[in-house]
Amino acid sequence: MKVIKACLVFSILFLLFTVKASAAGLDEIHYIGNQLHLISTKVDESSVGNQVPRAPMAPLTISIDGNTLYLYEQFTEMSLELSDESGVVFTDYIAGGAYNTSLPSDLKGTYELLMNDGEYIYTCTLVLE
Repeated sequence: MKVIKACLVFSILFLLFTVKASAAGLDEIHYIGNQLHLISTKVDESSVGNQVPRAPMAPLTISIDGNTLYLYEQFTEMSLELSDESGVVFTDYIAGGAYNTSLPSDLKGTYELLMNDGEYIYTCTLVLE
């Protein structure tokens, strides 16, 4: 009986330590370049209805270094669009699970970045130097 209690206590302590170590790692993303702060909006608000999501949406996290965008969250697929005051200047398609994508090196200035995965639209102001 003592052996069973000891095994049970050891198992519980091991699980608690594992959960704490896993939780600590979630917030420790080491960004390449500068992190971009995205604003997300639902593409079709009417589809929300009375459905309760099974899990909270993980925010899309990206950063930029030079003309390379780095993506830190999993997604299926996404369209990317850069626009300025004259209109859309660049469009691209990002395959699901991609880690990064390159923007044209000749683009310089301030742009509105728009990324659309079909469910959410993510936007931010992007300065390319």
